Amino acid sequence: MSKSFVGSKESVNFVGVNIDKSKLMSYPLYLEASEETLRTLGEKFKPITDDRFLYCLQGKKWTIENVHKYNAHLLISIDYASKEYERMKELRKVYNLEYPTDHKRYFSTVAEMMSKMRSTLSAYRKSLDKFRPKKSKKGSTTYDPTSLHSGPYSQDTFGWEPYMNKAVMDMFVNLNNFLTLAGNIYREAIAVIEEENKIRSNPDLACPRFERSYQRSVSDNKRLIEMMKAGNVNADHDIVKAMEAAEDVRQLIASLFHEFTFPDFNYFSACKAIHDGRKVGLTDEESILFGKDNEKTVFRLRTVLDHILELAEQRDDVIGWKGMLDGEFVMHLLFWCGWNGSKNQALLKYITERCEGKVKVVKMGAVMVEKRKAFCLDNDERYKQQDEFNQQMDAFADSFMTSTTEKPN
Repeated sequence: MSKSFVGSKESVNFVGVNIDKSKLMSYPLYLEASEETLRTLGEKFKPITDDRFLYCLQGKKWTIENVHKYNAHLLISIDYASKEYERMKELRKVYNLEYPTDHKRYFSTVAEMMSKMRSTLSAYRKSLDKFRPKKSKKGSTTYDPTSLHSGPYSQDTFGWEPYMNKAVMDMFVNLNNFLTLAGNIYREAIAVIEEENKIRSNPDLACPRFERSYQRSVSDNKRLIEMMKAGNVNADHDIVKAMEAAEDVRQLIASLFHEFTFPDFNYFSACKAIHDGRKVGLTDEESILFGKDNEKTVFRLRTVLDHILELAEQRDDVIGWKGMLDGEFVMHLLFWCGWNGSKNQALLKYITERCEGKVKVVKMGAVMVEKRKAFCLDNDERYKQQDEFNQQMDAFADSFMTSTTEKPN
């Protein structure tokens, strides 16, 4: 037996309606992951007016149990939507900071955003299903099977009077609270998409992101160095070739924003560094350690290490404990050739291998002891000592390099 909503003038009876789930599943209620779809949904993520709400309410035969159940689901949906909104706000802060991305992996950004708001989208569809007219058979890919948002409707002569039960009022308020949250989530998602599109069309925004990611990637590519030295990686990369051939490489870089995952970009960066280094005579390892812009540093370092015994004859600070290269000397040598902290082990290994057969090199522990001692000095004194060392190494290397027209290898 149906129950009644108690109004101020009269009681209106509603009969509960059972929905056949098998028929519901036959409706095409999927959403194509496109920006057009998302923007269409955004038009519907806004509070509804009370007259439309009342008009749609008349089209369904609700019981008071239906209303209480609907309100319970709405409160759950609001809770989920609140959490998705907070996550979306945090995602917006970081999504477009890096040139590569692991946020979207194999999906478009629109699909990623819609995935992040899937609980909200699902709750929205289910909420509107409750207002779907019984005669509706077609369904909609835009989740608009009702007159809640648009379309013709007629105002109820009695307004809210037949629906003065608090649960119905709560239903209206809760539905609008949920739609407001959905609208907030939508705006965060659109902001992410629009910012990404802006970066893709503006090399001045994309290229600095590319350069930061590239330098960091190359600095962290110690494992790839070992793989490439072992011949396990082919540095012949299609995008490196495309950049080489591009009429406007900056525009190409911009168009490729967020087309790499981080692992893919790391591999690309190593390939590009090697490709660029080979053109100026660097080995693959040197290309990643130093980069093509530091070719003069590389050639000088090669010369110093190849003539390390001659240098030891001129300087007392070269050879230290047990006939190995002295820790303090190696520390200054690392700073001279560009030690920045992230490549210290790889750089020391390069020096050690280059000196093989001539002299042994101390381990990094001994170098770090000397580094700590150096950083106890006054800054001016520390910089003065390093500057003097740099000038002496430059002069020593140049004295050998000017005696031949060939670059040492």
